[in-house]
Amino acid sequence: MIEVHRLNGELFLLNSDMIETVEVTPDTVIRLVNGHRYVIRESLKDVESAIVDFRKKAGYACVPYGIPQESENAQ
Repeated sequence: MIEVHRLNGELFLLNSDMIETVEVTPDTVIRLVNGHRYVIRESLKDVESAIVDFRKKAGYACVPYGIPQESENAQ
């Protein structure tokens, strides 16, 4: 879950696994996979950083795109 603020300043938690898109129009609009939309105060970069920080804390296993993984059988 990440913390974000509605335009009126209300703080709420958002399940970042449900995010489908984040747009800037000029407000930041988050659309979830279930169709719900939230207009928030945070910038696109703030949302991105919050998601990355949350996933690091939660122990998500991430593999950077384009970086080959070492084989388990490598000697």
